[in-house]
Formats: sequence, C-alpha cells, structure tokens
Amino acid sequence: DHSAPVTEPDRNRPFAVISLVGGKWTTFRGFAEEVAETVLGRLQRSRKVTTQAMPIGGGRDFPTNAAARASWLALAHSKTGAEERRLDALLSRYGTRATQIATHGSGDESRLPDSESYSKLEIDYIVRNEFVEHLADIVMRRSTLAISGSLTGRDLQAIAAIAGQALGWSAGRLAREVEAAIVELEDRNLMRLG
Repeated sequence: DHSAPVTEPDRNRPFAVISLVGGKWTTFRGFAEEVAETVLGRLQRSRKVTTQAMPIGGGRDFPTNAAARASWLALAHSKTGAEERRLDALLSRYGTRATQIATHGSGDESRLPDSESYSKLEIDYIVRNEFVEHLADIVMRRSTLAISGSLTGRDLQAIAAIAGQALGWSAGRLAREVEAAIVELEDRNLMRLG
C-alpha cells in the first residue's frame, strides 16, 4: 500500500511538498508514475513518455506464453543445471533473474525449516544482492514469506542466521534484528511469532 499526500504551501514554505509513503520494489514504477502525474499536473505539463510497458529487472525477456516458458526453463536448466521445477518456482518469484539465483544456489538442497519452497542459498542470494539492511527487509520486502503467511519462528531464526553470516552481524545484532522483525511483523498484523 502506498500514498502520496500533498502538503500545500503555507506562509513559511511557498511550495507544496509531496511525500512518498509506502510502496514496494514491485510497485515502485507505477507509484513513481502516479507521483509524476501529480507533479506534472501542478506544473501544467503533460507526460511525454511512460515506462509502464517497459520491461525491467526480472520482467526483461520474461516468457509470455506456455511454450516460451517451457523453452526458457529448458535453456535455464542447460545453463544452471537446476531442476526445471525449481527454476519454474524461481521464475515465478523473481522473473528471469531466476538464473542468477539458481547459479548462486547450485546444489541448493538445504531448505528453510517450514517454508520449504525457499532454499537457504536463495535467501543468501537475496541478502548479498538485494541491499538488505535488516532482517525485516528479507521477510517483508524481498520475499513473500511474511505476506503469504508461510513464515514461522523457525524460518525467521534460520533466515537470521543466514543474514548474520553474510553480513557479519554479531550475536547481539542478530538478537536485535530478530526482535525488531517480530515487532514489525506483529505491528503490521502479518503474524504472531510470540
């Protein structure tokens, strides 16, 4: 969920302030276009170009039908050696960046304790490549674990251990990250890990 409330000019500030609140990586482009429309309207200008149909990230070269998907999976299998079933799950989650994750996680047999569709090496890839600062970033903003309801306390501990190792967190930092993630998850009513 996101919004862009406008604070109108006042006697101390002769210009409006548009605040960007919320949003997620998956919605940033649409959100940016919404805000740009607001700004353009205030400037009495019109949009010249849209990025709505421009594929980016994992959307680039994404297979658009079943035959193209099967072909993509076969090619990705030949490049990575990963099982096509696993590649299909990664493709659904990350788009065509799935090959990078599969390559990073070659031999990714070790899974999260309860969310077994996620491998530990997949989580390691996220931590090392997706600008993770906090444990909550992984479970709430870089994966669907929290929002899907599949995240458990055991999963959170396993993810924390992976992040801690990859990012060099101390035992104290690890404990603070777990506690902060639990608080944030509970505050957003995504789960009760207790």
